[in-house]
Amino acid sequence: MPTARGWLVAATGFFLCVASRMFGAEALGQVGLALIVLVIGALVVVRLGRHELVVTRRVAPDRAPAETLVTATLELGNSGLGAAPLVLLEDRLPAVLRTRARFAFSGVEPRGRREASYKLRPSRRGRFEIGPVEMTCVDPFALARVRRVTGGTANLLVYPKIDQLVLPRDLGERRSLSVSALRSPTGATGEDFYTLREYVEGDDLRKIHWPSTAKRQRYMIRQEETPWHNRATIVLDDRALVYEGEAFERAVEAAASLVDLYHRSGFTYRLTGAHHPGAAANRGSNHRAACLDDLATITKRSLGSGPDPLLVARFAELEARAGAEGTLVVISGDLEPDAALAMSRCRRRFKQVIAITFPSHRFGPGSTKSRWDGEKKTMEVVQLLARSGVRAIVVGPGEPLRTAWGSLSRVTTGGENSWDRKPEPV
Repeated sequence: MPTARGWLVAATGFFLCVASRMFGAEALGQVGLALIVLVIGALVVVRLGRHELVVTRRVAPDRAPAETLVTATLELGNSGLGAAPLVLLEDRLPAVLRTRARFAFSGVEPRGRREASYKLRPSRRGRFEIGPVEMTCVDPFALARVRRVTGGTANLLVYPKIDQLVLPRDLGERRSLSVSALRSPTGATGEDFYTLREYVEGDDLRKIHWPSTAKRQRYMIRQEETPWHNRATIVLDDRALVYEGEAFERAVEAAASLVDLYHRSGFTYRLTGAHHPGAAANRGSNHRAACLDDLATITKRSLGSGPDPLLVARFAELEARAGAEGTLVVISGDLEPDAALAMSRCRRRFKQVIAITFPSHRFGPGSTKSRWDGEKKTMEVVQLLARSGVRAIVVGPGEPLRTAWGSLSRVTTGGENSWDRKPEPV
């Protein structure tokens, strides 16, 4: 169809033709007719041209953590026999991505190709649909244009932000969680000796088995224990009633960071929620991607206005399962006493139980009194967990998870209670 300029030119041509008849000025009529023919020619160029334009899109990577640069590339190809006029491309993007992708290509020759790229930095997790492309062909004088939608759509899956965490030290044994007290025999005899393996840089030289080293002419290390810690369970409390403000988003980021930690550490791990069933325990890159895919789109759920007992039921399920595991990490907002008690009973199955809480009173808009009441309830739950041998960390707004997680490796020596009310300046 004609553009605004095309309509103006056509109207001017029609006016000149009418004026030439009224005043007998034949030259005006010729000019007016030429303007009308020019607009008709522009319509023929954009509609009946011998060009065939195809748009394809690539998004790399199609899965990325929040605040990571993502590159989207549009490729315009002309598979027709004639050159294409001016082509304008605009890729449709969700408003949350806060950017625009507009490009202009002029004179795409037959069998020719053009490329254009733009950058995205998604600020929040989720699944976003990119596209389709609105393609506009404009004649050289910008008198006519043809618009069509092409290019299809592409999905961009944005993971939560991931903190690089490290395994906390097991303070009771002065060693990391990669060392265990539960042995699995591998066929060798003796209470402490199970198998041999070749020395790897970084191994403890005190564990070199010298007779085997002399026999094989290479250093051999005693593999005394088969770790039992390398099975972990991550429970993300997805009940809506225990979160306020950004607390749930912080909890999801914590779960993603733990998935990344246990993947890098070679664990077999499982991610589950109070409502979300999760997936079976596994390891490897595919399992990590599946867990992060779930965390990218997980939402809070509710059973209604009443209490939600599903977290307690999840702990009962974990407690009843056969076999022992190394680590249970629970990520929640407000932990109720009954949930804390059910969590403490899981110490029968798990060598290490850790709770990460994002209390709603720290993230919500409550009054000062409600904040103090919330802090008191949180303190009571943390003390209950501590008496049961469960280590708990409480994280508030602006506090990085990495710092709080690192505190698990530090020995606490008592002293001033960090929960005590501090004197306020007058």
